[in-house]
Amino acid sequence: MKYGAWIICAFILPSAALAGPTTAERKSQFEKALAVIISTATPQVSASVRERIIKDYVDAKPHKGLTVQLADGQYFRHPINEDQTVAGDRALESCQLRFAKPCTLIAVNDEIISEGELMSQDMPRLKYAGKYDVSQIPIIRMATRKRPDVQNYDKAMEPKAMAIHPWGRLFIAAGNASAKEAQETALAKCNNDQDRNGRDGRCFVYAVNNDVVLSERRMEAK
Repeated sequence: MKYGAWIICAFILPSAALAGPTTAERKSQFEKALAVIISTATPQVSASVRERIIKDYVDAKPHKGLTVQLADGQYFRHPINEDQTVAGDRALESCQLRFAKPCTLIAVNDEIISEGELMSQDMPRLKYAGKYDVSQIPIIRMATRKRPDVQNYDKAMEPKAMAIHPWGRLFIAAGNASAKEAQETALAKCNNDQDRNGRDGRCFVYAVNNDVVLSERRMEAK
């Protein structure tokens, strides 16, 4: 993905222009730029919520992306990617999975991405509905993609199912008594993830046997 950058020089203090901004000043400029974008794009978001969105994003570990689902004013961040080249797309995928509509990329790491009018991007892997293909799984980090159970899911014993959360967490159940039971087991593992502790919504069925069903947005076994 090719990124543009907002010009945020309006936030640079004149005294900093000669010596160059310090790390703290650059961070402050970035936070101010985010505040302007959030308040302009989603005026329904209160000042306190806006401050929390900015703080949570600034505190998140790189490589990270910040997105917004404009229709409902919902923000989502996706941290701890391998590098910044994948952070934007993964953030967009996680946001769209969480909120059911295409999202807009606001920032990657400490760079403002969107130029001018904010435009939503429909992410194709959220609509993939073919046979299981590890390259089509959205959001997940490389460490998850390389897991043996993920790489070899198509060869696992049926009935089986895979569940996914917008954080990019994957959970698998295989060899169950029925496809419905496999879905129930995978969803239960995902929804009971102690690291996440219920944050950022429920999980979705990604695949049943070797058929990808993510586009159906199932949160219950079928």
